[in-house]
Amino acid sequence: MNREIFTPDSTYSYGMFLQEVWSCVDYLTARGIKAEDRVLLSMENSFSYMVTVFALIEIKCSIVLVDCLVNGEEVTRIALESKCKCSITDRLVPFSDALIHITMPTHEKRISRKTDELSIEGWMTLKDALILYTSGSTGNPKGIVKSGGSFVSNIESTMKRMRYYREDVLLPLIPFTHFYGLSILFIWWLEKCDLVLCNYKDIRSIVKAIIDKKVTVVDGIPSTYYVFNRLLNKRAESLQVIKESNVRMWCVGGAPLSKKLSDEFERLMDKPLLDGYGLSEVGNVALNVEGPEFGCGQPIEGVRLKVARSDGKESEILEIGEVLVQSSGVMECYFEDQEKTDEVYHDGWFKTNDLGYLDAHGNLFIVGRLGEEILRNGYLIYPASIEKEIEDRLGIKSKVISIEDEKKGAVLLLFVEAAEEEENQLKRMINQALNPILRPDKIIVLDEFPYLANGKIDQIQIKQWATHYSKGKERELWVT
Repeated sequence: MNREIFTPDSTYSYGMFLQEVWSCVDYLTARGIKAEDRVLLSMENSFSYMVTVFALIEIKCSIVLVDCLVNGEEVTRIALESKCKCSITDRLVPFSDALIHITMPTHEKRISRKTDELSIEGWMTLKDALILYTSGSTGNPKGIVKSGGSFVSNIESTMKRMRYYREDVLLPLIPFTHFYGLSILFIWWLEKCDLVLCNYKDIRSIVKAIIDKKVTVVDGIPSTYYVFNRLLNKRAESLQVIKESNVRMWCVGGAPLSKKLSDEFERLMDKPLLDGYGLSEVGNVALNVEGPEFGCGQPIEGVRLKVARSDGKESEILEIGEVLVQSSGVMECYFEDQEKTDEVYHDGWFKTNDLGYLDAHGNLFIVGRLGEEILRNGYLIYPASIEKEIEDRLGIKSKVISIEDEKKGAVLLLFVEAAEEEENQLKRMINQALNPILRPDKIIVLDEFPYLANGKIDQIQIKQWATHYSKGKERELWVT
């Protein structure tokens, strides 16, 4: 393989890619961008994005990555807040005299015939090589500052665990403006394999790309595989073609993987979904290369992890607690927020705010996000464990919110995404699926959860609705 890039319209050799990168370097330097300048980048997955990000790395810029779906006003606000010299987007954003604004792709590029190999060594020395902005699903977005060296080191450990080959053809179905997506780009560049770009929001485009380009590795998030399963359940011919394709690894990340989704995929494909665990602040933590019974797998090279109880003591095997990490890929800090930075460290360990457990072999299993523990009828309950149980057993998305109650300690409100006419059936199903102590006091059926631009549930909005439902008659219990 030759690091070729396949798009729906064209095929680019690595030589063509290099020529475009050097043209972009010439253009950006002509616009006044130089080494150690901070530049915001927010674009959809495209060949132009790939060219731009590697041009910025070659110039040795500090790159502020912002979700490609964030609106223009927020893009400009983040650019100013993070003290950027320039913002580069594929859409128009509000103008500011304090910023150079560049909309890509641009036809103002200088033509370059240069095809010299790129270098990332200079960029790797930057302490602020990357500033990744989180989704803001639980509050205002935070800028995660990472050194180039720590980022690349974590990617190299990832490659070692997953055993990529130069003959691989990668198909990433996640935004390149997220850590997960950007890591696949670096794997492509470092491993010198091939990469396919397609419309990752269109399942038919995904199927076509897998077949036409002889894809060997697919990376996606759980919601993509839910849609994939639904399509293949309906189309026996497509299923057979995909089963006979060249794909050797189906990888999933970005959110907890439910047992129902994992089992259904393996039933259809006769191959497992390989789960993994990581977060922007520390990079990839654990990766599974075997099968669903191993959860997220074991820590990769350069990573140590443990699970702790709420009292700080280390959890027993299979006991749920907060996942704590030590990693060579850990962030430098949250951007200009020492207080928040200090909050996430404890005795040299990074507090992930994720719930999980370890099995006897050291494999990590993630349950969900850590919320405030709920003391209910004398039992300590984690809302995330209820959500995971419902998704594992019923395949239903849910969010649990607790409201303080003098008698019970807490009233549990369960929001589910389903058709309104299914409400009575849902209540029966959830009653059967959950231990009585975990059953919610009220189910609120939503046609659709409120979502942020990046596809994550807007938990702030859900909590506001919970406050509304907790006042007045809605608080009457349906569980007896």
